[in-house]
Order: sequence, then C-alpha cells, then structure tokens
Amino acid sequence: MKTQVIDVKDIKKFDDAKRHQETIFSDDHARITLICMKPGQEIITHTHHGSHIWTVMEGAGELVSGKQSRTITMGQVVVVPAFEDHGIRNSSSENLVIVSITGQGD
Repeated sequence: MKTQVIDVKDIKKFDDAKRHQETIFSDDHARITLICMKPGQEIITHTHHGSHIWTVMEGAGELVSGKQSRTITMGQVVVVPAFEDHGIRNSSSENLVIVSITGQGD
C-alpha cells in the first residue's frame, strides 16, 4: 500500500434526511470514517471495544461522553477510551464535519 493524502474538503457530502457517513480508508488494523452532519443531526450514544478518535474538521457540536456533555469545535481531537459511552449532536447552525478513527472490528 502506498501513502495516501485524503482532502476532506473534496469528499465531504451532506444529506438533508440523515447524517452522511462513509468509510474513506480501511485496512486490517483501523478504519477511518468521514461523518458530515447538518444542524440537528446526531450520532446516538454508543461504545467501542477499543479507543475511538474523532477529529473535528469543520463546525462545532455537542459531545456526550460518559455522563458529561461539552462543546467541541474545529481543530479539536476527541479521544474516547474503550467501553466509554459517547455520541455527538450538531447543536450549531453550521455544518459539522468529523473524521472518525476506530480499530478494525469496532
């Protein structure tokens, strides 16, 4: 496999009905998913068997992790440990773009 550079601004997509989510890279070890959310769209609370990493590429949203809620904004990286409940809602008036990295099998 060769080194890849993926430009999010060229591949982001939005859907009025639901968040747009697509795998942009996958191998035997990890999966990278691009998540694009319009205002009001969300990822319901869930868990993974391994750590889950979100990088906010555009916009802002409300992160729920464990029993806490906080605003996350462009340029921030969120690291959620294994088995921690987490979800996100685009509570802003702008689009939200997140790159998600999970271990393969999660």
